[in-house]
This record gives sequence, structure tokens and C-alpha cells, in this order.
Amino acid sequence: MPSRPRLVSTLLCVLSVCRFATARAITDEPGPPPPYASAVLIEAQTGTVLYAHQPYLQRSPASTLKLLLELVVMDELESGRHRLDEEVVVSPRASRVGGSQVYLREGEVFTLGELMEAIVIASANDACVAVAEHVAGSAEAFIDLMNAKARELGLEHTRCVNVHGLDDTPADNGNLTTAYDLAQIARVLVKYPHVLEWSSTVSKPFRNGKFTLHTTNKLLGRYEGLDGLKTGYTSRAGFCLVATAQRQSMRLIAVVMGTPSDRVRAREVSRLLSWGFDNYTRVPLASPGQPLGTVAVSWGYEPEVRAVVAEPASVVLRPGQETRLAHRLELPKKWPAPIDAGQQLGRLEVSLGDSLIAVFPVVAEKAVPRMSWWEKATSWF
Repeated sequence: MPSRPRLVSTLLCVLSVCRFATARAITDEPGPPPPYASAVLIEAQTGTVLYAHQPYLQRSPASTLKLLLELVVMDELESGRHRLDEEVVVSPRASRVGGSQVYLREGEVFTLGELMEAIVIASANDACVAVAEHVAGSAEAFIDLMNAKARELGLEHTRCVNVHGLDDTPADNGNLTTAYDLAQIARVLVKYPHVLEWSSTVSKPFRNGKFTLHTTNKLLGRYEGLDGLKTGYTSRAGFCLVATAQRQSMRLIAVVMGTPSDRVRAREVSRLLSWGFDNYTRVPLASPGQPLGTVAVSWGYEPEVRAVVAEPASVVLRPGQETRLAHRLELPKKWPAPIDAGQQLGRLEVSLGDSLIAVFPVVAEKAVPRMSWWEKATSWF
């Protein structure tokens, strides 16, 4: 990345044993103040923070709040409670929402998929209310779902008071989030193909071709590998952008909040992403299901169980650091049955020189039931 901002000089990882190996790198090198209030750059798969400037500063998110709405809807679709082809009837309330919109009229009928396209591509506030009412029964009930999702993700600094991000409430009772929280929401969202398909669309017909959805993300088609995610602007929030791009096997997510213009937010996100791609690479260590060792099973229907990693195990490094990696597998020699599939048996530690940089859980490949006393006795014969 260019010389200006407080950059990460080395990859600092503080990792815990969890579903994803998470990492934080906090930077604030002396230098001129950047043209944004806060920013963060992360690698999507590992969550490694490559750059951060006031990442936990709470600010109005403007329309980047819609990412949380999208995530709640994706959960509903994944659970089977809703489908993209089901019909949504526009309510009087949805038809009266201002700001960016697709001018929904009371009584109009669209599919849930069409309204999601209007939200993701064109940042339509009226479509947000229509979707929220359809999914949860009311916008207020949907706000509860958004706040519950934020708590589920551990986003302690995020608060939603509406479904679209408009600053239509007093500043002391408005939507709030941080660059770090937005990056975590984006990290989950990029796993949904529908979201990336919508957010990478520059334009699309709407209302049977009578209206055209145009993306609000000016970097689409201009930055290599960029395929999302969301812009935002209000006078309170400034210009915000959550962007993601993938090159080869590495996906980065950049967030800037509180820039002075659309041009500046696009420029700074481009700089962050380019700096990340130029200076880091993701190094795979083990694939999900890849055997790392075996553990003997006492009182089990099988004498041993294979130990595997449940999620992709990888680390993000600067060029040349890969040769200094060391691995240490911690596994017990024996484990008593019963063993559940996916039960943690040990861990894989990864060090860079003398520093522990990553810890990945190692789990049982499959379940091994426990024998009864009678079954154990007869097995001896």
C-alpha cells in the first residue's frame, strides 16, 4: 500500500481455538491523519487483520447497515423458512420510505429475490422495509433479528434502530457500528453465492424492465477481482464502503468509514486492497477432512479414529515467511469412547520462528460408539 497510512509492519497474530482461527493486528504508526474516520483490512478466510485505523470506533453506518439485513435474510433462506421466489406485497409503510429507493407502490407484488436485488444493487430503502415486513411480520421485529444476529456474531459495538441505515433518529439513538464489526459481517456474507452475484451486478432491469437498478459501488468493473459489497452515505456517517475482492486463492475485505467523498472512499479502499494483495499471501496448511494422525479408542466399536481439521487451516504471511513456518500436532495417544463426529481431540499449532501465530482445532473424523460391558467381554473371544 502507498506510504501514507499507519500500516501493519509485521503480521501479529493472537489466535484462539475456535471454528475459525482469528487474528488481530493493531497498528498506529506516526504519520499524517488518513482521510477517513476508521478503516480495517482483513483476509476473509482466516480473519487476519492486516491493517487497522480506529477499527472499534462507533459511527453511523449509513447503508452499510444493510449488510446485516442481507445476512438475516440469508439465514432465513438457508433454514428453509423463506424462498427467493415467494411473493412480497408492498405495504403502505414501505411505499413511503425515502432516500435511495426503487419507488415501490402500495399493493405492488415482487418476489423476495427481486427485492433483494434492489437492496444489494441499488441500496433501495423501500425494498428493505418490504422485505423486513415480509420476513418478520414488521420492521420492528426484523430489527430485533438484526440485533440478535449482531450479538450472535459477537459484535458488541453494533446497534440497529432501523432496517436500512437512514439517520432518521437522534444521534444519541441512532444506528451504530464499527469498521471491525462490518468486516466480520462481510466475512460471513461472502460465503453466500447469491450475495456476491447481486453485489457484483452493475445494472439490471427491475419492474419488468420499466426501471433499471444501478449499482452504487463505483469500483465494480474498475478494480480487478472486486465483487462487492456495499456503499453508504449520510451527512452523519460520511461516505462509507465495505468492499471485497479475490485474487487467486485469497479474498480480502476492506472497510472505510467517514470519508469526505465518493471519490475518496473508492480511492482509499483501492489502496488498502492493493496493498494487501501486494504484501500478503494466504498459505494453506491442511484441507477439511485431511487426516493428521490417529487416536486409539478405548471401549470403542473401532480401535482408533482419525484426527482431521474441520475447517480450512491456513495462515496469512508476507513473502518469504513461509520457509520459517513450523507445525506441532498435539494429540492424545488414547481417548475413551463414545466419541462424537467433530469432537475436538487436539490441536495443530503453527509457529513463525519463535512466535506462535495460529492454533487450529483437530477433531474426530467420525463417531465411535462405546461398547457395553457384555460387548467388550465377547470381543475378547
